[in-house]
Amino acid sequence: MGSPEQDARAKFRELTRVFDPIYRASEAEEAGLSSSYVPEAHGHYRRQLEASLDLNDNAKLLVAGQPGCGKTTLLRNVAHQLRQEGRVVAVVDLEAQTAVQDLGSVEMYLAAMAELLSEAKKTATRVPTDALESCRSWLERLQGGGTVEGSAQAVSEALRRYLSALRESRILRDELRLQVKQGGDDPLEILGRLLQGLAEVRPVVILDGLDKLPPVQARQTFLDDKRKPMAEAPGAAILTIPLSLVYEPTFNVLSERYNNADSAVLPAVRLWDFDGQMRKRRRSERGMGILQRIVEARVDPIDPKIVLPDAVDRAIVGSGGNIRELSRLMQSSVVKAHVRRGSFIEPQDVEAAIADQRESFRRSYDPRFLSALEKVRREYQLEDQGDVVKQLLYGLWVIEYRNGIAWYSLPEPVEQLLQHLERAL
Repeated sequence: MGSPEQDARAKFRELTRVFDPIYRASEAEEAGLSSSYVPEAHGHYRRQLEASLDLNDNAKLLVAGQPGCGKTTLLRNVAHQLRQEGRVVAVVDLEAQTAVQDLGSVEMYLAAMAELLSEAKKTATRVPTDALESCRSWLERLQGGGTVEGSAQAVSEALRRYLSALRESRILRDELRLQVKQGGDDPLEILGRLLQGLAEVRPVVILDGLDKLPPVQARQTFLDDKRKPMAEAPGAAILTIPLSLVYEPTFNVLSERYNNADSAVLPAVRLWDFDGQMRKRRRSERGMGILQRIVEARVDPIDPKIVLPDAVDRAIVGSGGNIRELSRLMQSSVVKAHVRRGSFIEPQDVEAAIADQRESFRRSYDPRFLSALEKVRREYQLEDQGDVVKQLLYGLWVIEYRNGIAWYSLPEPVEQLLQHLERAL
């Protein structure tokens, strides 16, 4: 048995792991249905997605939201539920499989094919010979030689190897796109044949990572091109998109191609309830309860008493309801407690972590932000100011909530910075 200091250190190490902002409880639990998943975090939104997919096998859906609000966890949970129903679901991590900052539709559809074939293999789903042959022969033509075996697994693995090469080489990506543009086979048509061949298992393609597209490329991909991603493909699809797109003047055109464009935004867990008539906010006990359970689900298996309740509440308020920011604050607080040789995570550790975040915001502060931040604090509104608004939302300077209407609030580190800036004026 170790000393109390060694025991605390071991627990702190485990807390640091489970509060990593990109933590996944187990790679074997790819659906996000790990012991740390709290379904209530996105219950209503998730039920809307599942209802759309249940009623329409060709539903095309969008998921937008601020970084860290839980899009990936939500989609893995939805994928798990759909697989339980016997559907083939391809969850495509575009950030891992492609050069998402320079993403073309060809690579996107290649990644979708690879994942669909892999899922078919896992679930022992038969892929019609003609659909599989279309994928195999197309890949051979793209690579300009070499033979690809004809099994679903072999074609999937060959596609992934090709994607890996494309990810590492801008030259290869440009050559591929030029080849398709000059009359090569249409990648969406090849993917369409595969989806049609799997129609009996009601396939769903989830493209996660499109929310990482740079703003200009996001506009070109979704708003400028006549052909929208996955919109013309058979089967159902869910695509993550940057929140900045929702604030584009022409965003409403997407309602012609995607079923839920009018309700695509996944907001933060609502830490506050807002009275639109009184223009006031008050603490949401429901939201606090959900966020407390998110923390408890990770802490309790390690030691339910190692984080003091007041520290949990302070971290929740500091996060503004953003799940990734809550994880980041908790992880930083663990480090603070270890530095001061504490045995528990206390409010003082969270305060120190919030102060670090405040200084991080200070380093990226732009004087153009000031008037917008003051208006959010005063009126809970964020008027359209073009790129400034998008920077504030993407950088989590402002947290967007929804309860019938969209409204906005400042997270604690930004509120503290704003007070410092005003005192310096």
